[in-house]
Amino acid sequence: MKKDIKKPVTPVKSTKAKADNAGETSLGMWGAIICAAFAFVIYANTLNHSWALDDFPTIYGNRITMQGVDSIPTLMSTAYWYGLDGKNDWLYRPLSMVMFAIEWEIAPNTPALGHWVNVLFYSLTAFMLFKFLAELFKGKNILFPLSIALIYIAHPIHTEVVANIKSRDEIMSFLFMMLTMYNVLLYARYGKMQKLILAFVFYTLALFSKESAITLIGVIPLLLFFFTDVPYSKYAKPMMAVGAAAVIYLVARGNVLTSQTAQEGILISDNSLVSTDNVMMQKATAFYIIGLYIKLLFFPHPMSCDYSFNEIKIVGFDNWLALSSLIFHVAIGVYALVRLPKKDPVSFGILFYLITISLVTNVLFLTRSTMADRFLYTPSLGFCIVVVVLLERLLKINFEEKIYSLSRIFTFNTTYTAIVSVVLIAASLKTFSRNRDWESDTTIFSTDSRHAPGSARIHYLYGNHFLQELNQKKVPQDQQENYWNIAVAELKKSIECHADYMESYMGLGDCYARKGMFKEAFDIYNVAIKRKPDFANAHNSLGNCYFKAGQYDNAILALQQAIKIQPDYAEAYNNMGSAYFSKGDYANAVTAFQTAIRISPTYVDAHKNLGSAYGTMKDYDKSIASFLNALKFDPNSAEINRYLGLTYQFKGDMTNGTRYLNRAYELDPSLKK
Repeated sequence: MKKDIKKPVTPVKSTKAKADNAGETSLGMWGAIICAAFAFVIYANTLNHSWALDDFPTIYGNRITMQGVDSIPTLMSTAYWYGLDGKNDWLYRPLSMVMFAIEWEIAPNTPALGHWVNVLFYSLTAFMLFKFLAELFKGKNILFPLSIALIYIAHPIHTEVVANIKSRDEIMSFLFMMLTMYNVLLYARYGKMQKLILAFVFYTLALFSKESAITLIGVIPLLLFFFTDVPYSKYAKPMMAVGAAAVIYLVARGNVLTSQTAQEGILISDNSLVSTDNVMMQKATAFYIIGLYIKLLFFPHPMSCDYSFNEIKIVGFDNWLALSSLIFHVAIGVYALVRLPKKDPVSFGILFYLITISLVTNVLFLTRSTMADRFLYTPSLGFCIVVVVLLERLLKINFEEKIYSLSRIFTFNTTYTAIVSVVLIAASLKTFSRNRDWESDTTIFSTDSRHAPGSARIHYLYGNHFLQELNQKKVPQDQQENYWNIAVAELKKSIECHADYMESYMGLGDCYARKGMFKEAFDIYNVAIKRKPDFANAHNSLGNCYFKAGQYDNAILALQQAIKIQPDYAEAYNNMGSAYFSKGDYANAVTAFQTAIRISPTYVDAHKNLGSAYGTMKDYDKSIASFLNALKFDPNSAEINRYLGLTYQFKGDMTNGTRYLNRAYELDPSLKK
């Protein structure tokens, strides 16, 4: 009789095992959601903030960004600051600029939209950060990656990035860098080619967000070494993917920029280290600064939006912080290399920090910034990893033990939970408080002029902001004297911090001229000219002051000197035209205005002034043509519409005259008398 042959039985997972896996998956999603919600909550008090700091040159003062979606091709083919200074040098970060243009198209001059986008993207970053860390530390339970992510999210050092719309470049770059690492990791572990393609796409986006993402090329091999078991030969494809993205970016950057590095013409006002030629002192000061970075990671107070000259003093290695910082960084670097064969996560955290901060330390080469809180945005992830791993070892916690419910997170290790909770509460309160400082230019400048009292730039920004508020008639009558006093005091402090900070002389002179204190204004401008004879702006400002004082001949002489120094100085030509116009010399006025327009075809004031000159000469056709040119570049100007309407009426064209006058009154009802 034939024996029955038993078929092999496929092992079936127990119901409990299936439930446990489902529980882990569910917890993973909850962890990501918790991180995203936490990120949104601690930055919710920035959603109604105004513009601040560099929002002006990148958004509401950028002539290209303000053209909306039509400007996208230009933004993709020009440098970061091109819309402000017309120069194609140094920085190429088109992705955030394109986003700003789209937001301007949707809601012009509406900072709230920009703040919402920043906070939402930070929440997305938090969501993906947890997902990445959970995959990175796959053998550990949810509490481990959740702790790292929450500490990173809450860290107050990130306030400059999230609360300042301009720093979208940092948010996008880090988000795409993380997505790159996540997909490289998935490709290495599971071999899915689409993950490698996604890594290439995300890394390209990271680079087009901010050039510092180039440091990820040094991180990727470490990621593969520390967290996968793939042989070295398998590193080639991921490195080719990120390498291809880097080549695409560098070629695009090279085709756009006339100068690719920040080495040329670094100003002392930007980087204090260029105030000395002593290389050893430059290096000592650089280590002093990265010592301050370590301090800010552990104790983020005080923070400032600016640390430029002369907040950071030049020091040698006889300075205790510079020397101890050097020893500390050498020590952690050696530790990381020694522990590298053991695949110690502390080693990875240290190397991640050192690599991602390397380009902004001034140790390898000088940059155009002394120091900035935002420079810690990406490197701080390495710090958070190290902190949690060290807590794990100190408290001897077994994070390999599984967790299947949210409640278990709080009872897993009560000492650890208490420590992390205290850190998160303290960090969140500090973040929430620091966010308020970023509400507007007024709040950030007034606060940080105290946080960084040695910074000439922050005092200048504070004083100049109040001066511009007065000039733009945004200050109530009963507050104008106070604003003027603060502007003068802050500009004087700026000059005390940096005797050659020309912008502060110009601002202080403008303050005096505004009050009719012309002698004091002349003295300030002349001091600036004496300190820097070839500073064309000082001669231009002196000419303007003479103009306001009614000394038109002296104004013309000063403006001619400005033009001699800088022949393409459109503003000086425009101002000289105004001086000639006020003298009644309309022919020379017209020539000066035309020259200003030839140099800068979009110069609205020059077109407007040329229209006024022709109108005074009763050449109404040319006057109308000039006003129409001005209106083309500033269609919502009530003043230009009014001038155009009046000129049409002088010509006898009452229909067009009425049409433009009505438009002027619609834009500014106060013009209707």
